[in-house]
Amino acid sequence: MIEGRRDNAYGARRLGFGVSGPHGTPMIRPETTVRMIQHAYALGVRIFDTGPSYGAGEAERRLGEALARLPPYDPIVVTKVGIQSSGLTKRHRDFSPAGIRRSVEASLKRLRRERIDWLFLHGPAPEEMTDDVLKVMTDMRRRGDVVSIGVCGRGAELDTALQMGEFTHFMTPVHPGLSSEQMLRLYRLRSVGELIGIETLSAAMPRLSFPLSAGATWRMARSLVNGSGPRQGPTPMTIDEALLWALTDGGAHRLITTTSRLEHLESNINAVANPPSGRLISGGTGLSSSPG
Repeated sequence: MIEGRRDNAYGARRLGFGVSGPHGTPMIRPETTVRMIQHAYALGVRIFDTGPSYGAGEAERRLGEALARLPPYDPIVVTKVGIQSSGLTKRHRDFSPAGIRRSVEASLKRLRRERIDWLFLHGPAPEEMTDDVLKVMTDMRRRGDVVSIGVCGRGAELDTALQMGEFTHFMTPVHPGLSSEQMLRLYRLRSVGELIGIETLSAAMPRLSFPLSAGATWRMARSLVNGSGPRQGPTPMTIDEALLWALTDGGAHRLITTTSRLEHLESNINAVANPPSGRLISGGTGLSSSPG
């Protein structure tokens, strides 16, 4: 069990727990996911990220079950619109205004919430980011169904988001394997809003633990389906080094990571809670429902 929970509280708030991957599949029992979320909360984690594309809404349902057992106004609940799924590989896109409204309504029911704290467009193409899409998202924000809106992406869609001027949260890969152009984009994103790093551990040497965890098995299966292996930076890092790099050189305000092992969750929190003196950058201002 993690030591010094009070001292780790700020570091834990730099990390979000991703209710995704195997947490939306039968590889992990629903009650196991719920216990992981509760444990993350007990260690100080307050951001919980999911989406309807993870297990055709199953990940959202599991997060909703866990949230029902937590203080209602404390967690930051993050979900997405635009991509739906049925099974491991079947996905379809719907970035129409009507599709976005339907997606949010369904997510709120699965999450058992009256509002979504951070709502992201999930990997839109720039041409899908129309004025009508922006209007439906800003209308939901104005009505209070959504607190903040953002874009989760990798390239030109993030440039489009900056040009549109209404998005305040940006979720994108942050790791040492990025190009100089991608690093410049990170700087532009964090200069105008909240930069949330994902895929941070893709540059890290994997933890060797046997038997393989559900998360490791999920990543192997996904790489086979996608036809791609893990992405690594020029110099492999330890898990701790990769997390700290993302919060320093990478410029991320927050990170989203997921795991199916409690000891890995605790280790990740310790890594950012006890950094070398003076290393972490400012944590940003994106915690809309709880102090950062």
